[in-house]
Amino acid sequence: MKCVCQTLMMGIFPKMPSGIMMPVSKTTTASLLTRHTRIAALLLAATLAACATPGTRPAQDEGAAHQTVSEAVSRNDCAAARDAVAAMAQAFPDARRLPDARLEAAYACLRSGDAASAEALSSGFLDKHPGHPSTDYGRYLHGLAAYAAWKRLPPTTPVELREGHLREVFGRFRTLMLEHPDTQYGDDVRPLLMDLREGLARIELEAIRRDLDAGRHGAVIPRARYVVNHYPSTESAPYALAALVSAHRARNEDQAARTTLMRLESDWPDHPVLQTLQ
Repeated sequence: MKCVCQTLMMGIFPKMPSGIMMPVSKTTTASLLTRHTRIAALLLAATLAACATPGTRPAQDEGAAHQTVSEAVSRNDCAAARDAVAAMAQAFPDARRLPDARLEAAYACLRSGDAASAEALSSGFLDKHPGHPSTDYGRYLHGLAAYAAWKRLPPTTPVELREGHLREVFGRFRTLMLEHPDTQYGDDVRPLLMDLREGLARIELEAIRRDLDAGRHGAVIPRARYVVNHYPSTESAPYALAALVSAHRARNEDQAARTTLMRLESDWPDHPVLQTLQ
């Protein structure tokens, strides 16, 4: 089975709701592969350096202020778009297009690689414009910004920080899906949720392996059961079952070991982990 995160790194830009300027043309291909191809390119871009910043010219009215934002977005100039939004908010705090400007700038920042600015802009949208018709899009960008930051965490990041960040991202996407079950971004979010579940299961599996190595078999059993019950379709599930078998054997719980092994053989008959239990 191909890992979800590998599939995602083939590519993707988020769709923008009507009424919000989109700096790239829409594709005519509506296939799931094309949609996933657009998302991962955006997330891959968020792992790269952010763009340079030309100055933001002053605007005489709110229409001109929004035009300044839109021009920066069309250039994929995150910093200029961010600065233009700040200037617009200061000069015209009640501007009708200010919510759209924040979303447009967040999109540009995420696309150009500045996940931190995308995070700040999408957070500002959600905080300052509750009940806006594009709230689902704001939550989508808010989640993508955190997802991109999670993907950039170095392998040496302490497990507590990795797990906390993972759960934060998962919570953002889950809130989107619960509050907006019919959102047009659902098909984009679901594979990301799968990838996040894989990440959470891997963190649990790391702890299971540490407990096994240290001979803490009593601690292995509840944690491995948690993985099997809460993440049954992840790549970590068969390893958690194998850990359960090993823990039960170490505790001379032969019947439980046999039952668990039978389940592993039934659910994952060709998995290489079975060879470690012979």
